[in-house]
Amino acid sequence: MLRVRKLKVTALGDNLVYEEGHGQSGLSLLLELIDGKNERRKVLFDTGDNREALMHNMKLLKLNLRDVDAVVLSHGHLDHTAATVDVVGAAGGVKVYGHPHTFVRRFIKRRGKRRINVGVPRGQGIAEIERAGGEVLLSTGPAEVVPGLWTTGEVERKTFETVIDLPGGGRLVTDVDGKEVEDLVLDDLAIWADVKGVGPFVVTGCAHAGPINTLVQVKRLGSFERIHGLIGGTHMLWRSDDYVRRTISGLKRFGFAVVSPCHCTGWKASTWFWQAFPREFILNYCYRVIEAGKRPEQQVW
Repeated sequence: MLRVRKLKVTALGDNLVYEEGHGQSGLSLLLELIDGKNERRKVLFDTGDNREALMHNMKLLKLNLRDVDAVVLSHGHLDHTAATVDVVGAAGGVKVYGHPHTFVRRFIKRRGKRRINVGVPRGQGIAEIERAGGEVLLSTGPAEVVPGLWTTGEVERKTFETVIDLPGGGRLVTDVDGKEVEDLVLDDLAIWADVKGVGPFVVTGCAHAGPINTLVQVKRLGSFERIHGLIGGTHMLWRSDDYVRRTISGLKRFGFAVVSPCHCTGWKASTWFWQAFPREFILNYCYRVIEAGKRPEQQVW
């Protein structure tokens, strides 16, 4: 399996923001790497929930989308997919990777009624992406996005972890063959790469499949003994204190050198991550740059 030579992850969209950036409740991360064939690559992971905020941050960073090689969608929720068509069009047409369930209709249901549409926003579907020049590639299995950078594919769920806890007794539902069923967010996936001289880095969207389940899958796919770095959402928001503690305890066995939870992790859980990983923790926010191989204290603030 090819290793990438270098990897840098920049937060383009997140809850927290620094200086002139625009924050948002969605997530978008830019991966810049020298791939397994020694080519420079750019891959955009998710496209946030606010097009204007995302484009503003890209402009301030002087990001040229024409050299973006691919877009990966972690799952089909509106806070990760709101500007896919815009990015694909600005890039001149690129491949868009995801799971076959990414574009299904999905809702939050409360008191017997569908209250909120939480799926991919209108105008950001497959047909619109293709009209913008994109090629949509959907697979349940792992996919190699560029040489050495992989998706996890559909994550096996073997731990105590659950999809989400919604406040107010709500639940996620979707339609399958004309019938309403519980939405298990089977499309949730992460991306990962084995960085030469460093080790495996994993980048998550929301980790609805569970951050522990996700990392176990990466270890299996790459035959790794440990995971060097974890960046992204962990969906500790709205979880019970016991659930958060149990998750963090389970994550300790992966041997992180870098851990940077963001997006749907929630502030309280983020502080607990910091306490659990005091030397490995990196606070994430818009414009934050994390480079594989650099210790947390060496990262750009």
